[in-house]
Amino acid sequence: MKEGTETKALENYIVAVRRALHACPELSSVEYKTSEYIERELVKIGLVPRRAHLGLIADIKGSDGKRTVALRADFDGLPITEKTGLPFASHNGCMHACGHDGHTAMLLGAAKYLSENAPKNNVRLIFQFGEEGDGGSVTMIENGATENADEIYAFHLCPELEFGKVGTNEGTLFAGVAEFNVTFAGKSVHCALKSEGADALAAAAEFTCKIGDCGRENTLLHVGKFTSGYARNVVSDAATLECSFRFFDEKDRDPIIAELTALANACAAKYGCTASLTVKSTYPPLVNHKQCVRKLKKITETVEMKARYTAEDFAYYLKEIPGCMAWLGVKDEKHVAPLHSDTFDFDESILLKGTRLFVELANLE
Repeated sequence: MKEGTETKALENYIVAVRRALHACPELSSVEYKTSEYIERELVKIGLVPRRAHLGLIADIKGSDGKRTVALRADFDGLPITEKTGLPFASHNGCMHACGHDGHTAMLLGAAKYLSENAPKNNVRLIFQFGEEGDGGSVTMIENGATENADEIYAFHLCPELEFGKVGTNEGTLFAGVAEFNVTFAGKSVHCALKSEGADALAAAAEFTCKIGDCGRENTLLHVGKFTSGYARNVVSDAATLECSFRFFDEKDRDPIIAELTALANACAAKYGCTASLTVKSTYPPLVNHKQCVRKLKKITETVEMKARYTAEDFAYYLKEIPGCMAWLGVKDEKHVAPLHSDTFDFDESILLKGTRLFVELANLE
């Protein structure tokens, strides 16, 4: 991509797309209008998208056509009330606070450029719904997103990384996650007769204090929500904990879940209660493929990034085919708010760089 009038027009297009998406975010798995918008843009570009529930897949034929490179962007928002004050801010109680509007704009920009300038490789464009906890990538894969593709790449905006820098590593970049609930069932009585009851709140509190005993090196266990009780003078007969377990080695998942179940049962028995642990969702760790990271390094300098306890369902694609995810830095003096913040924003000039990287990946040997 050379500098010039056409490049400026492309940048204007990318920014316009980002702002249109930013103004109307939708939550995971209900991104109906967003999906329709992306589909309209792909059709305008001259592509023929096919649906994977709310996700969209489109192919561009390469001049060589021996290999197929898949490029992915996600497009769901978060249940956050925006406080950026931007002229194109969302006012519907949801927000693109994780940069997915930017990811989609960059990939639509690449789609537009590559449809007008045939890439060396075949290109598979993947616009994914439901990344924020719904595992939309699984549906995309079931609908052929990775079929006959040789490699896959994605970028994620990063407010902790200096503007314009690209960060990744040749191994685990994101943690795997198991989101789970623990429920305790007891017997409710007046606190004056406490010995005749079964205190579910006490059992849950003990579990909360001891959950760290089940952890290992490079794992994280967290109780994020505790619900129990009716009144100050009543023994609670029910308690629910909403918890998260993060890990870098998938081999740790099942043994630790088993230990957590045993701990819950032990805490429950101590107070005359019963307990049950239910795993609500799981993501595998995101493990980059070395050869794909090294290909990325051919087109841009990269900063070595340590693995984080955040999760990303791009991990599922990497279990199917080789690939790489990388951070794209947006930190500057003005933009320092973290991801998932109600004031998250970024300098939109980064979007053209993201599009350039997608385009260059589409043309790599």
